[in-house]
Amino acid sequence: MAQEAPSADIAHGVVAIVVTHNRLPLLAACVAAILGQRPRPEQLVVVDSGSGDGTPEWLAAQREEHGGTLVVVRQANCGSAGAYHTAFETALGLGCRWIWSTDDDGIPQPGALAELLAQAERHRLDMIGPLVLAAEDRSTLAFPMQGTRDPDRLTARAVDGLAPETIALFNGTLIGRTVFERIGNVKREMFIWGDEYEFTLRARRAGLKAGTAVKAVHIHPGMSRTEHKVLGGRLGTVETMRADRAPHFFRNMGYIHANYEKAAVIPRMIAKYSAHYLLNRDVEGLRVFLANYLSGLRDDYPEELKRPPVRLPLPARPRAPSSSEVA
Repeated sequence: MAQEAPSADIAHGVVAIVVTHNRLPLLAACVAAILGQRPRPEQLVVVDSGSGDGTPEWLAAQREEHGGTLVVVRQANCGSAGAYHTAFETALGLGCRWIWSTDDDGIPQPGALAELLAQAERHRLDMIGPLVLAAEDRSTLAFPMQGTRDPDRLTARAVDGLAPETIALFNGTLIGRTVFERIGNVKREMFIWGDEYEFTLRARRAGLKAGTAVKAVHIHPGMSRTEHKVLGGRLGTVETMRADRAPHFFRNMGYIHANYEKAAVIPRMIAKYSAHYLLNRDVEGLRVFLANYLSGLRDDYPEELKRPPVRLPLPARPRAPSSSEVA
């Protein structure tokens, strides 16, 4: 691995990863926050999923500036799951001991990596995450944890800086190499919505230790859901997605239910989603739900989602104009 700074300024054996797609301003802020850590990761891997907003050109310039510290992979868009799969695979190939992961819209706060490393060593953890605060309201957790979105309540439950057995993957989380050696990589065919949850469940089933370091802070947009009560709430609620994401959402839901939930969950989900769409006379919505949920139960994913993504070239950094061209 590259060594361009005094040893004390580098977290040796740590590779940070960022996945991105068409969000250059967010990516630039994220990369700056990662490389501004003290200590900073030894290397940073950025996986760009087919961006067309100037991200490839910006990354080419950044790679030239940072040399071997920055590793860039461009590939066709295969969702966050496919991007994370490539990012983790690349980081492991670099020989890391720890992978520090985030989306492009996550911003680790100063000192986050140092605190994560300290808590991981102190508590002998396999995975450790930061306190993830909502970008819109930093008095709120971006994701519910232990039944609350109040960071003060979660912090009050912490012992020696750690809220055990809870984590929000992959939002600023530090994941040990041994995790991948034990349970494998992300299920890339999940594409989006559920891949991080399935990975968490798989790690939990394997007995891997996780926790949240409440003094390490990560800023991320808060989670929002579109939920509907079914029969006034008598059948609970259902969650719906926009049309392009609904197949992935329902297929992944089916896979998770078949592999990690009790059998009784499956008929209950079919009943309440069917009732929701029938009551709203949404025949197409019902068709999309049933087709994809049942496919997920069978682990029947489209072949194109299973195949490795097509790699794309990184463009040459645009040359500076000559003095005659400027004139």
